[in-house]
Amino acid sequence: MIIGGGYTGLCAALATSEIGAHTLIIDKYNLGNGASTRNGGMFGAHPRVSWDKIRDTFGESVADKIFEEAPAALTFSKDIIQKNQIKCDFNNSGRIQLAWTKNHFRLQQKMAKNITRKSDARVDILEKKELAAHISTEKYFGGIHFPEHYSLNPKKFHDGLINLALSKGARISANTEAKRIDRNNKKWIVFLGNGRSVITSKIIMATNGYTGTNFPWFLRRVFPIPSYMIVTEKLSEHFISSLIPSDKMLVETRSKHSYFRKSPDNKRIIFGGRASMLNIPNEKAICRLKRTMIEIWPEVREINIDYSWSGNTGFTFNQLPHVGQINGIYYAMGFCGSGTVLAPYLGYKIGYQAMDNKRGATAYSLTNLKFNPVNFLNKPYFLNILDIWSRLKFWE
Repeated sequence: MIIGGGYTGLCAALATSEIGAHTLIIDKYNLGNGASTRNGGMFGAHPRVSWDKIRDTFGESVADKIFEEAPAALTFSKDIIQKNQIKCDFNNSGRIQLAWTKNHFRLQQKMAKNITRKSDARVDILEKKELAAHISTEKYFGGIHFPEHYSLNPKKFHDGLINLALSKGARISANTEAKRIDRNNKKWIVFLGNGRSVITSKIIMATNGYTGTNFPWFLRRVFPIPSYMIVTEKLSEHFISSLIPSDKMLVETRSKHSYFRKSPDNKRIIFGGRASMLNIPNEKAICRLKRTMIEIWPEVREINIDYSWSGNTGFTFNQLPHVGQINGIYYAMGFCGSGTVLAPYLGYKIGYQAMDNKRGATAYSLTNLKFNPVNFLNKPYFLNILDIWSRLKFWE
């Protein structure tokens, strides 16, 4: 049984079904109700943290392996789409990370050096004057360009994975909550919210940013941080091109973690970011994101916002995902905002691991789900303090 029906759970089911297992996916909500369909559709997997930081935490060998695995993960997830002909507006747009400060640009240059030295991934350094070809603003001090990153429609991608999993024999049960898990000799009993129970030989947890209080060990190690998105009204092609001249995905280095792009039909701007570390009313999130847009482009002050949504990213304390098992329960989670590539890739990895298949080997089994005493309760109350701190840091 797989608990969680996002990218991770569906791809874990593809791996287990491929090997011959009878696989059931359950989800507390409708499948894809979370971040698997509610993200910005930016498809790339360079490590979130620096090589130096990974080395200091896990050692040089692990840092090297994680950097080496990033382009392999990107290729693997890209092949899922292309080989299965999943129609999801998949496009080799490339992505630019924009430096908010001069110091951020210096750190980017160091990161780019490590990426090219430690992996086969391509990355280009962009000086401030070169940004004008991609974004019309003077706010940034340079950037780095990932030419092999892609864009997609996350909902269409998720729909394609559902259809693929069903075609391979996986069974799916939406709106089915796992309330408790008990061990019964060599089997597991999963007690469901509807009063029923299921006996299974293997369990994979794939809940990421939607892990509930029913599973406190995971919740204390993988905590949800919401990401909010807004979509503008339809705009003229001339106006959009005056703000974003190229088709690149764009992200920032500052604490707001803003990210933005043209819509696939080139008629709107999709703009996301960390409006809060907590769940806040939609209206408040819209106002905060709109203010950030205006800060970048004063020209958007009078345009309307037609749509908005949010989804939870699953973060770990070391800002790295982990794939493994605890007391016989397998899991892959903590994608820290890189789930469009890493969740499908590591979903396959944990599916293979659960079936004792050597293809499950990954450097992300050499990390860990670190526990931090600040998150000792069954709800991450520390995020209230972190939200205040992050607001004070938003200017950086």
